[in-house]
Amino acid sequence: MYKNVLKTLSFFITLTLPVYAGPDERSGTAPCRSEDFNAPIPDIRLEKAAGGLRMPVGLYNAGDGSPRLFVIEQKGVIRILRHGKILKRPFLDITDRVVSGGELGLLGLAFHPDFKSNGRFFVNYTTKKGGLRTVISEFSVGKEPDSADKESERIILTIGQPYSNHNGGNIVFGPDGFLYIGTGDGGSRNDPLNSGQSLSSLLGKILRIDVDGTDKGRPYAVPPDNPFVDRKGALPEIWAYGLRNPWRFSFDPVTGYLYAGDVGKDAR
Repeated sequence: MYKNVLKTLSFFITLTLPVYAGPDERSGTAPCRSEDFNAPIPDIRLEKAAGGLRMPVGLYNAGDGSPRLFVIEQKGVIRILRHGKILKRPFLDITDRVVSGGELGLLGLAFHPDFKSNGRFFVNYTTKKGGLRTVISEFSVGKEPDSADKESERIILTIGQPYSNHNGGNIVFGPDGFLYIGTGDGGSRNDPLNSGQSLSSLLGKILRIDVDGTDKGRPYAVPPDNPFVDRKGALPEIWAYGLRNPWRFSFDPVTGYLYAGDVGKDAR
């Protein structure tokens, strides 16, 4: 059973929680919570990890055991951070394909669960080629481990964007091995196209696809247990809907819950 639970935490953070097979699924309660609001605040300090970046919007670990972190810059560049230094040569530069600025740009990066052995990774970016749209595509590592093959791009999915804002952008592999894609509602004030509430649109959703399969001419497969696979008029890729702009989300490694930061609107 899939649930969409909207909770407001504290007084300034709004999180949308589509629940994924957590241990307390039957009760619908979160397994980890604290009622002790008077607990002491831990001693936290900030340290500079790297410099020389331009508009970084994401930091990722490839999960391959290497001492590398990957930083995506909004303009369309992925850089490598190793031992506190940014390598001069980009891991990937697709600025010639990306339109950036405002809420547009290279917005997401996800490494395949078997990246260490297959060198596959996925990106989410906006482009104007063929009209303003979001592109989910796959790349592979080149001959050198610190350099991707720019010409290896395989486009997985494209989504037309009616406006320049609310493009979502995050992509994450879930504990089930499927790729989850956050899409904004397409933008403009008050979601004028009602995309978030429409099951015939991929906008305003979290999508769930299988990038290791193909299905009905698509370069990906639709998991058979997606919640709207058998609903007439609904797009089968949809896993959760009713979102405004889920900019970032991640899976709790203990519970399997997906926590998404959604822009929301006036009431949330």
